[in-house]
Amino acid sequence: MHAAQLVANDAVYYYLARSGRNTDWPMWWVFDSADGPAPTAQEVVAHFTTRAAVFEPLRRRIHEAPGGFAHPFWVADDSPVEDHLVAHPAGMTWAACQHAMAELLIEQLDARECAWRLHIFPDVSGIDTLTGAGTVVLMHTSHALMAGPAMTSLSEALFAATPAPVHIDGQPAAAQRVRAWPAAVAGALSTPWRLARFIGAVGRENRNIARDGGEGWLTQRPRTKTALNRRVGRGRAMRTVPLDVSAVRVPGVTVTAVGLTAISLAMQRYFGKHDAPCPDDLAAYVTIAVPEATVMGVNRVGADVIDLHPGESGLADRARAVDATLRARRGSASSPRELIRLGLVDGLPSRSYRARFGTLPAADPNAPDPAHTILTSIRCELSAELSLPGSRFRFAGMLPPVYPDIALAHSFVGADKAFAVSVACDPDIVPDLDTYCDLLVDAFGELAAALA
Repeated sequence: MHAAQLVANDAVYYYLARSGRNTDWPMWWVFDSADGPAPTAQEVVAHFTTRAAVFEPLRRRIHEAPGGFAHPFWVADDSPVEDHLVAHPAGMTWAACQHAMAELLIEQLDARECAWRLHIFPDVSGIDTLTGAGTVVLMHTSHALMAGPAMTSLSEALFAATPAPVHIDGQPAAAQRVRAWPAAVAGALSTPWRLARFIGAVGRENRNIARDGGEGWLTQRPRTKTALNRRVGRGRAMRTVPLDVSAVRVPGVTVTAVGLTAISLAMQRYFGKHDAPCPDDLAAYVTIAVPEATVMGVNRVGADVIDLHPGESGLADRARAVDATLRARRGSASSPRELIRLGLVDGLPSRSYRARFGTLPAADPNAPDPAHTILTSIRCELSAELSLPGSRFRFAGMLPPVYPDIALAHSFVGADKAFAVSVACDPDIVPDLDTYCDLLVDAFGELAAALA
């Protein structure tokens, strides 16, 4: 394998993007100018251009192999950093800024041309918890380039007083130029052998499972279909809500479990407002960090489905039930069996990946649904204060991609003493996102009181 080549797991995100799914990863930071003037767009641009060196690991783009017979390569992108900075009009309200951010979620990056952009929204008014005008900085990246575990390093690279280049675990080198034809020819010639090796290895592993007992391959049982389980369109709406840390940090229950319980209650009430039954098997697709899985490249993130226990009427009991389920399933993405599976599928021919992930299947109303919503949770363990000229950091957010047949997605981001929940949806399926967010904020408050 070429040193600049994407591993299969990272290449999948590129193939998914080429299929029409929006798999890009946006994350953003909010700053408060307090009683002073907010920095101008030009001042924020200057802040970033003076630290251009920190962007070096990002300065790359995709180079395809002929015929797709090998996974793509990273090649150096020598365009100046300024070409990746986008300044938006000053003076937006927070509502208008969030609408503009949602519009960015629609515009998929073509990583062959540009793998990242940094958007600047200066002098934003009306942001919760801020005492002055806000500045919002949004990083829009290809998911093949970066994933959640890099957010801490990226935050400090962009906003720490003494920055260091962003560090991305598992990132291959970017070549100045690649000779892709030899890799494509080798990939084409090795396809039959790779397929035969995969089939044989799966057979051996199935025999090991039968002999040793225990859990087999990670599987997901189908869930009851709801109005949220429909093929999403292109439109996106999003909201970010900062919360008091005391509402989510509860002794004996993880922050993720507290958040999932709040989501459980908010979704249950949202279904009720629409005279729709809440399914007894309400569940969330939750991402799980797998730092030891080097075979996954930069996207060392697995996932599992977590039951949200809507049948538990007592909030404290529901939170403990969700927490127990989460603790029981947290190791599933990094279990020995799952790591073996990852190693097996990594050896498949690239054309197999393209056939599986490079085309979005037509919507099938009878297809099983694995979950009713999505959650990604990130904790940024910062070692330095974040700031912009004349402004202090207040909170950060990010969003996972909206799943093709799950119209509502959530994220939690904890950074320093801040915590924020973000929600994205297809507005044609969830037309009253503000109503849902109000229910979610109320649920966090009630849960904090119940667990106090």
